[in-house]
Amino acid sequence: MNLLFLLSVFLLFVVWLAGHFYPAYPRLRTFLLAGLTGLAIFSFFGWMFVRFLAGRIEFAHPYALLLLLIPFMIATATAVFKEQFERRINFPLAHLKPDQISLRVLFTQWLAPLLYILSLCLLVVALARPMRVERTLIPPTEGVDIILLMDVSASMQKDDFLPSRFVAAQETAKRFVSQRPSDRIGLVVFAKQAMLQAPLTLDHEALQDYISSMFLGMVNPNWTAIGDGLAIATTHLKDSKAKSKVIILLTDGDSNAGTVTPVLAAKAAQSYGIRVYAIGTASPPGQDPFSSSEDEINEGLLMEIAQLTGGKFYRAKNEQELKQIYDKINELETTVFTPSASVHKTDVYFPLLWWALCGVLAAFFLEKLVFIRIP
Repeated sequence: MNLLFLLSVFLLFVVWLAGHFYPAYPRLRTFLLAGLTGLAIFSFFGWMFVRFLAGRIEFAHPYALLLLLIPFMIATATAVFKEQFERRINFPLAHLKPDQISLRVLFTQWLAPLLYILSLCLLVVALARPMRVERTLIPPTEGVDIILLMDVSASMQKDDFLPSRFVAAQETAKRFVSQRPSDRIGLVVFAKQAMLQAPLTLDHEALQDYISSMFLGMVNPNWTAIGDGLAIATTHLKDSKAKSKVIILLTDGDSNAGTVTPVLAAKAAQSYGIRVYAIGTASPPGQDPFSSSEDEINEGLLMEIAQLTGGKFYRAKNEQELKQIYDKINELETTVFTPSASVHKTDVYFPLLWWALCGVLAAFFLEKLVFIRIP
């Protein structure tokens, strides 16, 4: 459309320039100018439609829109050869009366014809049968269901990660979610108790908000119940029909609370075919001024949980390593997903027909009753 618009503008300029230097055949030149102007306007609006409405509005018969050139040609011919279509009566000394231009005169001359032409344009657009298109993304029937199991105990506020362990965990989790658009992901948090924060969902925008809204102390922050957290996450994954079920456990400490032991919870996850990727987020003692004096993470326990369920254990010593670990898990749990959508089309030509009818009736009323002219 943009190429057609540029071509029509170029030809319009050529015809105008030729008429400026060679003024013969004025009527032919006028018709050419009118036709090229109509083509330029048509292609311009076509380009605007493709640019802003393509995908949301479709036409069942798009080639019918070429008929829009007809009302434009009628309007041009009426304007150019107006005198030949009018019946006039010669009055004596009429040439001595100065021409009067007023708003009523302009309305009398142009309002009704313009309404007729606009109504004709609306009828042409209705003939092309415009339809509003609504596309709904169909979620995958098979994919990966993932529970993010995140530690919100008090020790997560330590700043051996920048700006802190907790904020680094939030940001990397949100980044991971953005990389899994076709998978259902949920969120479970734990400290002394475990709590489901967000169920499995494809609404990742809402899930990102849930992750951002987490805070230390949302449950009793003084203890760490890894087993209870695993049990809650397993409960929400066990009935999933997904081809792969995964828990990503992130903690910076050892299990020291809860009613379910971590190993028992891991065996339950194994029985339901759930893999657990365990991530320890704490720098080793003495690595930097903010490191703890002793190692807080029970690597043996986390490794046992991962091995029991067929997952892997990772140790993140800083925020950069934490990002790399999430990237590795993202690569290990790949999902082949071909996007599909349900398309619903609704006809919207009925309002155009009503507006066209109203335009014709208004033009007839104005022409015959309001702006009456003497032939």
